[in-house]
Amino acid sequence: MNEKLQFFVDHLDVINKLYEKDVILSVLDSNKVVQGFVLPPEIPPQYEVGSVFQDPSGMLDTVLAKGVAKHNHLPKEVMGFPVEGNLIPIRDGGQVVGCIICSYSVEGREKVREIASEFQGSIQQIDSSIQDVVNGVESLFTMLTDMNRMTTDVEQDVNRAADVVGEISSNASHSNILALNASIEAARSGEAGRGFAVVATEMGKLAKDSSSSAAEIKTTLAAIVSHLEAITNSIKEANSVAKSYMDSISSIQTILDKTISVANELENDVRL
Repeated sequence: MNEKLQFFVDHLDVINKLYEKDVILSVLDSNKVVQGFVLPPEIPPQYEVGSVFQDPSGMLDTVLAKGVAKHNHLPKEVMGFPVEGNLIPIRDGGQVVGCIICSYSVEGREKVREIASEFQGSIQQIDSSIQDVVNGVESLFTMLTDMNRMTTDVEQDVNRAADVVGEISSNASHSNILALNASIEAARSGEAGRGFAVVATEMGKLAKDSSSSAAEIKTTLAAIVSHLEAITNSIKEANSVAKSYMDSISSIQTILDKTISVANELENDVRL
Protein backbone atom coordinates (compact mmCIF):
# COMPACT_ATOMS: atom_id res chain seq x y z
CA MET A 1 0.00 0.00 0.00
CA ASN A 2 1.17 3.53 -0.68
CA GLU A 3 2.86 5.08 2.37
CA LYS A 4 0.59 8.11 2.35
CA LEU A 5 -2.48 5.91 2.27
CA GLN A 6 -1.04 3.73 5.04
CA PHE A 7 -0.45 6.83 7.16
CA PHE A 8 -4.10 7.85 6.92
CA VAL A 9 -5.31 4.31 7.58
CA ASP A 10 -3.10 4.05 10.67
CA HIS A 11 -4.37 7.35 12.04
CA LEU A 12 -8.09 7.10 11.25
CA ASP A 13 -8.91 6.75 14.96
CA VAL A 14 -6.98 9.92 15.75
CA ILE A 15 -8.65 11.82 12.90
CA ASN A 16 -12.04 10.59 14.09
CA LYS A 17 -11.46 12.18 17.48
CA LEU A 18 -11.13 15.59 15.84
CA TYR A 19 -14.87 15.61 15.26
CA GLU A 20 -17.48 16.23 17.91
CA LYS A 21 -20.09 14.11 16.16
CA ASP A 22 -19.99 10.55 14.87
CA VAL A 23 -18.49 10.41 11.40
CA ILE A 24 -17.70 7.75 8.86
CA LEU A 25 -14.06 7.81 7.72
CA SER A 26 -12.92 5.82 4.72
CA VAL A 27 -9.60 5.66 2.90
CA LEU A 28 -9.61 4.54 -0.76
CA ASP A 29 -6.81 4.09 -3.25
CA SER A 30 -6.85 5.47 -6.79
CA ASN A 31 -8.79 2.42 -7.96
CA LYS A 32 -11.58 3.14 -5.41
CA VAL A 33 -10.57 0.10 -3.38
CA VAL A 34 -11.29 0.46 0.34
CA GLN A 35 -8.04 0.42 2.35
CA GLY A 36 -9.53 1.17 5.76
CA PHE A 37 -12.49 2.75 7.52
CA VAL A 38 -13.84 3.80 10.91
CA LEU A 39 -17.56 3.67 11.66
CA PRO A 40 -19.67 4.83 14.62
CA PRO A 41 -20.77 1.88 16.77
CA GLU A 42 -24.42 2.12 15.75
CA ILE A 43 -23.70 1.97 12.00
CA PRO A 44 -23.03 -1.46 10.47
CA PRO A 45 -20.16 -1.76 7.92
CA GLN A 46 -21.23 -0.89 4.39
CA TYR A 47 -18.01 -2.10 2.75
CA GLU A 48 -15.11 -4.41 3.55
CA VAL A 49 -11.41 -3.61 3.26
CA GLY A 50 -10.35 -4.67 -0.23
CA SER A 51 -13.80 -4.14 -1.75
CA VAL A 52 -14.48 -1.56 -4.42
CA PHE A 53 -16.31 1.51 -3.17
CA GLN A 54 -19.50 2.08 -5.11
CA ASP A 55 -20.38 5.73 -5.58
CA PRO A 56 -23.63 6.17 -7.55
CA SER A 57 -23.16 9.93 -7.66
CA GLY A 58 -19.90 9.72 -9.64
CA MET A 59 -18.34 12.34 -7.35
CA LEU A 60 -15.45 10.05 -6.36
CA ASP A 61 -14.36 9.71 -10.00
CA THR A 62 -14.11 13.50 -10.30
CA VAL A 63 -12.06 13.78 -7.10
CA LEU A 64 -9.60 11.08 -8.19
CA ALA A 65 -9.35 12.34 -11.77
CA LYS A 66 -9.03 16.08 -11.08
CA GLY A 67 -7.55 16.00 -7.60
CA VAL A 68 -10.08 18.49 -6.23
CA ALA A 69 -12.05 18.22 -2.99
CA LYS A 70 -15.80 17.82 -3.25
CA HIS A 71 -18.81 17.90 -0.95
CA ASN A 72 -21.37 15.22 -1.58
CA HIS A 73 -24.84 14.19 -0.44
CA LEU A 74 -26.17 10.66 -0.63
CA PRO A 75 -29.92 10.08 -0.23
CA LYS A 76 -31.39 7.62 2.20
CA GLU A 77 -31.75 4.94 -0.48
CA VAL A 78 -27.98 4.45 -0.81
CA MET A 79 -26.94 3.59 2.77
CA GLY A 80 -30.29 3.36 4.52
CA PHE A 81 -29.95 6.88 5.92
CA PRO A 82 -29.09 10.23 4.32
CA VAL A 83 -25.40 11.08 4.36
CA GLU A 84 -23.32 14.16 3.62
CA GLY A 85 -19.58 14.49 3.58
CA ASN A 86 -16.36 15.68 2.02
CA LEU A 87 -14.13 13.80 -0.39
CA ILE A 88 -10.48 14.92 -0.09
CA PRO A 89 -7.85 13.68 -2.57
CA ILE A 90 -4.62 12.24 -1.12
CA ARG A 91 -1.51 13.25 -3.05
CA ASP A 92 1.95 11.73 -3.07
CA GLY A 93 4.56 13.59 -5.06
CA GLY A 94 1.92 15.60 -6.86
CA GLN A 95 0.02 12.51 -7.92
CA VAL A 96 -3.41 11.55 -6.62
CA VAL A 97 -2.96 8.17 -4.96
CA GLY A 98 -6.28 7.93 -3.21
CA CYS A 99 -9.03 9.68 -1.35
CA ILE A 100 -10.18 10.06 2.22
CA ILE A 101 -13.91 10.42 2.73
CA CYS A 102 -15.39 12.00 5.85
CA SER A 103 -19.14 11.59 5.92
CA TYR A 104 -21.86 11.86 8.54
CA SER A 105 -25.52 11.10 8.91
CA VAL A 106 -27.93 13.99 8.31
CA GLU A 107 -31.00 11.96 9.19
CA GLY A 108 -31.84 14.26 12.09
CA ARG A 109 -31.48 17.34 9.92
CA GLU A 110 -33.59 15.74 7.20
CA LYS A 111 -36.31 15.05 9.74
CA VAL A 112 -36.16 18.65 10.92
CA ARG A 113 -36.40 19.79 7.31
CA GLU A 114 -39.42 17.56 6.72
CA ILE A 115 -41.07 18.82 9.90
CA ALA A 116 -40.34 22.41 8.89
CA SER A 117 -41.78 21.78 5.44
CA GLU A 118 -44.91 20.14 6.86
CA PHE A 119 -45.22 22.93 9.40
CA GLN A 120 -44.91 25.51 6.65
CA GLY A 121 -47.57 23.72 4.61
CA SER A 122 -49.92 23.56 7.59
CA ILE A 123 -49.42 27.25 8.36
CA GLN A 124 -50.09 28.14 4.74
CA GLN A 125 -53.30 26.09 4.82
CA ILE A 126 -54.35 27.91 7.99
CA ASP A 127 -53.49 31.21 6.34
CA SER A 128 -55.59 30.25 3.32
CA SER A 129 -58.52 29.24 5.55
CA ILE A 130 -58.26 32.51 7.48
CA GLN A 131 -58.25 34.39 4.18
CA ASP A 132 -61.51 32.62 3.31
CA VAL A 133 -62.90 33.74 6.67
CA VAL A 134 -61.71 37.29 5.99
CA ASN A 135 -63.45 37.26 2.62
CA GLY A 136 -66.61 35.93 4.28
CA VAL A 137 -66.53 38.57 7.00
CA GLU A 138 -65.93 41.28 4.42
CA SER A 139 -68.93 40.03 2.43
CA LEU A 140 -70.99 39.96 5.63
CA PHE A 141 -69.85 43.49 6.44
CA THR A 142 -70.93 44.63 2.97
CA MET A 143 -74.31 42.90 3.26
CA LEU A 144 -74.92 44.41 6.70
CA THR A 145 -74.06 47.84 5.36
CA ASP A 146 -76.51 47.34 2.47
CA MET A 147 -79.19 46.10 4.89
CA ASN A 148 -78.63 49.12 7.10
CA ARG A 149 -79.09 51.40 4.10
CA MET A 150 -82.23 49.53 3.03
CA THR A 151 -83.77 49.69 6.50
CA THR A 152 -83.05 53.41 6.55
CA ASP A 153 -84.81 53.78 3.19
CA VAL A 154 -87.77 51.69 4.42
CA GLU A 155 -87.98 53.74 7.59
CA GLN A 156 -88.10 56.92 5.51
CA ASP A 157 -90.84 55.40 3.32
CA VAL A 158 -92.82 54.40 6.42
CA ASN A 159 -92.46 57.91 7.83
CA ARG A 160 -93.78 59.33 4.57
CA ALA A 161 -96.67 56.87 4.69
CA ALA A 162 -97.36 57.97 8.27
CA ASP A 163 -97.52 61.57 7.07
CA VAL A 164 -100.05 60.55 4.41
CA VAL A 165 -102.10 58.67 7.04
CA GLY A 166 -101.96 61.78 9.17
CA GLU A 167 -103.41 63.78 6.33
CA ILE A 168 -106.13 61.15 5.85
CA SER A 169 -106.94 61.33 9.56
CA SER A 170 -107.09 65.12 9.36
CA ASN A 171 -109.34 64.97 6.30
CA ALA A 172 -111.58 62.44 8.05
CA SER A 173 -111.91 64.83 10.97
CA HIS A 174 -112.89 67.65 8.65
CA SER A 175 -115.32 65.34 6.84
CA ASN A 176 -116.88 64.40 10.17
CA ILE A 177 -117.39 68.09 11.03
CA LEU A 178 -118.92 68.72 7.61
CA ALA A 179 -121.26 65.74 8.05
CA LEU A 180 -122.30 67.05 11.44
CA ASN A 181 -123.01 70.51 10.01
CA ALA A 182 -124.94 68.93 7.15
CA SER A 183 -127.08 66.97 9.61
CA ILE A 184 -127.87 70.16 11.48
CA GLU A 185 -128.86 71.95 8.26
CA ALA A 186 -130.96 68.95 7.17
CA ALA A 187 -132.79 68.99 10.49
CA ARG A 188 -133.52 72.67 10.02
CA SER A 189 -134.90 71.99 6.56
CA GLY A 190 -137.47 69.58 7.94
CA GLU A 191 -139.09 67.14 5.53
CA ALA A 192 -137.26 68.61 2.56
CA GLY A 193 -133.87 67.85 4.08
CA ARG A 194 -134.60 64.26 5.11
CA GLY A 195 -132.74 62.70 2.15
CA PHE A 196 -129.82 64.99 2.67
CA ALA A 197 -129.76 63.96 6.32
CA VAL A 198 -129.32 60.31 5.31
CA VAL A 199 -126.34 61.24 3.12
CA ALA A 200 -124.90 63.34 5.94
CA THR A 201 -125.22 60.41 8.34
CA GLU A 202 -123.42 58.06 5.95
CA MET A 203 -120.71 60.65 5.42
CA GLY A 204 -120.25 60.84 9.17
CA LYS A 205 -119.94 57.05 9.44
CA LEU A 206 -117.44 57.00 6.58
CA ALA A 207 -115.42 59.76 8.21
CA LYS A 208 -115.38 57.86 11.52
CA ASP A 209 -114.37 54.64 9.75
CA SER A 210 -111.62 56.46 7.85
CA SER A 211 -110.38 58.04 11.06
CA SER A 212 -110.41 54.69 12.83
CA SER A 213 -108.60 52.96 9.93
CA ALA A 214 -106.07 55.79 9.76
CA ALA A 215 -105.41 55.41 13.49
CA GLU A 216 -104.87 51.65 13.10
CA ILE A 217 -102.57 52.18 10.13
CA LYS A 218 -100.65 54.81 12.06
CA THR A 219 -100.26 52.42 15.01
CA THR A 220 -99.07 49.67 12.65
CA LEU A 221 -96.61 52.02 10.95
CA ALA A 222 -95.30 53.11 14.34
CA ALA A 223 -94.74 49.44 15.24
CA ILE A 224 -92.93 48.91 11.92
CA VAL A 225 -90.72 51.93 12.60
CA SER A 226 -89.94 50.54 16.05
CA HIS A 227 -89.01 47.15 14.56
CA LEU A 228 -86.88 48.83 11.90
CA GLU A 229 -85.04 50.78 14.58
CA ALA A 230 -84.39 47.53 16.46
CA ILE A 231 -83.15 45.89 13.23
CA THR A 232 -80.94 48.91 12.52
CA ASN A 233 -79.44 48.73 16.00
CA SER A 234 -78.83 44.98 15.57
CA ILE A 235 -77.14 45.58 12.21
CA LYS A 236 -74.94 48.26 13.77
CA GLU A 237 -73.95 45.82 16.53
CA ALA A 238 -73.29 43.11 13.94
CA ASN A 239 -71.15 45.58 11.98
CA SER A 240 -69.20 46.34 15.14
CA VAL A 241 -68.69 42.62 15.82
CA ALA A 242 -67.66 42.02 12.18
CA LYS A 243 -65.13 44.85 12.40
CA SER A 244 -63.80 43.42 15.67
CA TYR A 245 -63.38 40.02 13.97
CA MET A 246 -61.63 41.69 11.05
CA ASP A 247 -59.17 43.37 13.41
CA SER A 248 -58.54 40.09 15.26
CA ILE A 249 -58.07 38.16 12.04
CA SER A 250 -55.71 40.85 10.78
CA SER A 251 -53.60 40.38 13.92
CA ILE A 252 -53.64 36.59 13.46
CA GLN A 253 -52.56 36.98 9.83
CA THR A 254 -49.65 39.17 10.92
CA ILE A 255 -48.55 36.46 13.35
CA LEU A 256 -48.99 33.76 10.71
CA ASP A 257 -46.91 35.76 8.22
CA LYS A 258 -44.10 35.95 10.78
CA THR A 259 -44.49 32.21 11.52
CA ILE A 260 -44.33 31.36 7.81
CA SER A 261 -41.22 33.51 7.48
CA VAL A 262 -39.59 31.67 10.40
CA ALA A 263 -40.58 28.30 8.88
CA ASN A 264 -39.03 29.34 5.56
CA GLU A 265 -35.82 30.40 7.28
CA LEU A 266 -35.73 27.14 9.25
CA GLU A 267 -36.23 25.07 6.12
CA ASN A 268 -33.52 27.02 4.29
CA ASP A 269 -31.13 26.67 7.24
CA VAL A 270 -31.49 22.89 7.43
CA ARG A 271 -30.82 22.66 3.70
CA LEU A 272 -27.42 24.31 4.13
